[in-house]
Amino acid sequence: MPNLPTRKALLVMHYGTPKSIDDVLPYYTHIRRGRPPEPAALQDLIDRYQAIGGPSPLTKISEDQAKAIQAGLTRRGIITTLYVGAKHTHPFVGEAVEQMAADGITEGVGLVLAPHYSSFSIASYREYADKARELHGPSLKLKYVERWGTLPALIDGISARVAAKLEGWDPEETLVIFSAHSLPKRIVAEGDPYAEELMETSKLVADKVGIPHWTFAFQSASTTGEPWLGPDVLDVIKFNATHYKNIVCCTVGFVSDHLEVLYDLGIEARDKCSELSLNFRRVDTIGADEAIMDALAGLAAELFTKSK
Repeated sequence: MPNLPTRKALLVMHYGTPKSIDDVLPYYTHIRRGRPPEPAALQDLIDRYQAIGGPSPLTKISEDQAKAIQAGLTRRGIITTLYVGAKHTHPFVGEAVEQMAADGITEGVGLVLAPHYSSFSIASYREYADKARELHGPSLKLKYVERWGTLPALIDGISARVAAKLEGWDPEETLVIFSAHSLPKRIVAEGDPYAEELMETSKLVADKVGIPHWTFAFQSASTTGEPWLGPDVLDVIKFNATHYKNIVCCTVGFVSDHLEVLYDLGIEARDKCSELSLNFRRVDTIGADEAIMDALAGLAAELFTKSK
């Protein structure tokens, strides 16, 4: 067993992305629960990655975010060993937890790099982690930060980025579209709070910036044969084309640049605006924003303190 300075761990979880174009197939197959995609669907995804210059920077950004959160814990006097796990690529969440158990970790806090709770997101990550804990380290205590969409530092950070993209544009001629990844529509009937939490974050940002015209749209829906949450961001842009001159797209659901940001917003939404003679700007994602990551460390620190 390694000579660890502590038996406390910070487990940071993210969606994952292919490491190379050759890895797109196993990545896509894992997302599809082991069912290989049709050749046309695979090629479409490869084309999208190539359009943004290759595999997305999600893994690197997630690792930077994780290190910044760990540093925030250290500043609070909580020394942790850092583990990073992904939902769809190695190291998987379960592999990270297995390593925690092998390293003799007895207490950990898990945090998903997604601000809003959903049974498809936060709950599924937790399920992967808990299954691995039960299998490899039943005595390992794991607590989770389950939501952080109203974290003041997050609202401040997104607001500052939105305000920067509004500079020089007439607010009365500008529509701000907040967005997040769509999920199957059935989650609403099941009482999932995802959509409500997204709207809460959007309203907090809009109020802080003082945006006169804003709306919310979903993006990046998958073709699974069932209805997904809408309206889609491209449809919202088209619907409002005769009402505004400027469109600002701001994702509140994604915290890193990756395919759904760089392609779905950075290319598809941009091109739709160009097609409709609209000016377009995309708001920067938060990345490893120091203040936001430190605030997340504060949430993790509270859970470590409560476990005493």
